[in-house]
Amino acid sequence: MVVLAVPGQAQEFRSIELQRYYQSLDQICQTGITAEIVKRYEDAARAVEAARYGGGRGNNFFGLTTPESAYSRCFQSPGNLN
Repeated sequence: MVVLAVPGQAQEFRSIELQRYYQSLDQICQTGITAEIVKRYEDAARAVEAARYGGGRGNNFFGLTTPESAYSRCFQSPGNLN
């Protein structure tokens, strides 16, 4: 007997905190890292952790971009500086 495993669809996580955080990153190349962005990151991180999605902050699958990482991308991709 041969059993084939078919992967299911990955569970998608959405939260208003996550949405607000990623919206706040839209202008990070112009504003830099602001207190509002840091607060929204912490709110989003708590929501993701509470949902037990992605294995927590120390895990490679956490998936939440830190403000520092988002800001550093501004210099790696100058097309975002408009």
